[in-house]
Amino acid sequence: MQRKKIIFMIFSVLLIISLIGIAVKNEISKEAAINLIVDKEDGTKQIVFDTKLTQLDESTTTLEEYKGKILIINFWASWCGPCQEEAPDLKDFYDKKPDNVELLAINATSSDSRENAIKFKELYNLSFPIFLDLDRSLGKSLEVMAFPTTFIINAEGILKYTIKGQVNQKQLDKLLSTL
Repeated sequence: MQRKKIIFMIFSVLLIISLIGIAVKNEISKEAAINLIVDKEDGTKQIVFDTKLTQLDESTTTLEEYKGKILIINFWASWCGPCQEEAPDLKDFYDKKPDNVELLAINATSSDSRENAIKFKELYNLSFPIFLDLDRSLGKSLEVMAFPTTFIINAEGILKYTIKGQVNQKQLDKLLSTL
């Protein structure tokens, strides 16, 4: 009987310690969460320009570098078939884009790899900026559930369009003409 009580107490203490650990981990994760976009009082979604981005060469920058431009932010993965199909269109679009537009590609590095992203860039001869979402925090902040997903943000930093699935140059040109 005494032995069962001791085992029960040990189990209870371990359970309580585990629950406290989970609660602390969740609090730390909340504080470390990256918000690429925030909800404004008027119901619009605003880009957070001081969001840090890791470039393909592992150096860092922020979206502040692109402030005042229309941003096309494309989330992709090297293993994604539709991402592979849209890459030539994105390259053609980027090569002909207006000066007030910037195309930023964000690789789903947490389910891909930096090495595969580099190979993808070389395979499709991409010259637009490519960033790494190492811990999926950028994708989570925009609720990216599938690849590719593209966001169009106006020059004031307001999210205007979300395109789930493959996009082409003609679609991008049409959407940009409305901004």
